[in-house]
Amino acid sequence: MLFPALVGWLLFGFALGLFATGAVHLAERLFGATPVAPARKIPEVKTHVVILGGGFAGVTAAINLEKEFRADPTVAFTLVSETNALLFTPMLAEVAASSLEPTHISTPLRSSFRRTSVVRSQVSGIDLANRRVQLSDREETLPYDHLVLALGAVSRVPPGDGIAEHALEFKALTDAIRIRNHVIEAFDRADTERDEAKRRALLTFVVAGGGFSGAELVGGLNDFARGMLADYPNLPPEELRIVLVHSRDRILPELSASLADYALERMRARGVTFELNARLSVARPGGVTLKRKEPEPAEFEIATETLVWTAGAGTESALARVSHRA
Repeated sequence: MLFPALVGWLLFGFALGLFATGAVHLAERLFGATPVAPARKIPEVKTHVVILGGGFAGVTAAINLEKEFRADPTVAFTLVSETNALLFTPMLAEVAASSLEPTHISTPLRSSFRRTSVVRSQVSGIDLANRRVQLSDREETLPYDHLVLALGAVSRVPPGDGIAEHALEFKALTDAIRIRNHVIEAFDRADTERDEAKRRALLTFVVAGGGFSGAELVGGLNDFARGMLADYPNLPPEELRIVLVHSRDRILPELSASLADYALERMRARGVTFELNARLSVARPGGVTLKRKEPEPAEFEIATETLVWTAGAGTESALARVSHRA
């Protein structure tokens, strides 16, 4: 019963196709062929803006430039960044203290842009005379018409005296993850250590620098470490020490004295030890040496297996390699 109907539909479709083809040919004879639209010419890029740095400053600059020139295809934008993610640096301490996961404070760079190209590389030099940027992982240079410098700051660890060799930096997401893993490893080693002096050194964590980064990190590490004691019943709580070393007479110089004093007292009540008016002079495996300026000069040592450096920052080293060749 279905076969005759199927054959009928097939014949109907075939006839309809022949009719449509004939109608097209008849229309072309009567009215001429349908004109073909000329290929759209892609506008030539006349201005190339290169942004160095994928932090808050670089990403904000790119987003606002896109808004300003959204209807102008002759302007192109390229952003150069060492990483492929935008990092929310104010919450690095939460990652180091295991309060947040790394993915919670980072987002892919490319998701922030509509027409900005992202080049993942490190800037190794800038040739101002020829308007070119040298990248560390390739021979060809990146030309530009306008250059935006948003490279930010890097940790400024003093050379010599073992500080650069033994201190953990606290600037990037990898630094925060490394600190968190280091603290957990120190607890594991201390749990099996029978020598009291070595165990105390493993459970002593020294942070150099009392600015925003250092104060927030030491507060987070203090909560993290004291919370871990519940999982290590063999470790005496009195052997755990979180020490903040600062060269001035009060922490958080960016804030008012009253707020800084309040923060210090609150952290001190929670178990943080403060060494104020003291500078880190020597670092070595198993300990650090501090020099105190006031109330009277003194030099003393702290046995520790952990030193985190947050005491200073400097400009990106690529700026020091700017070429002024004619």
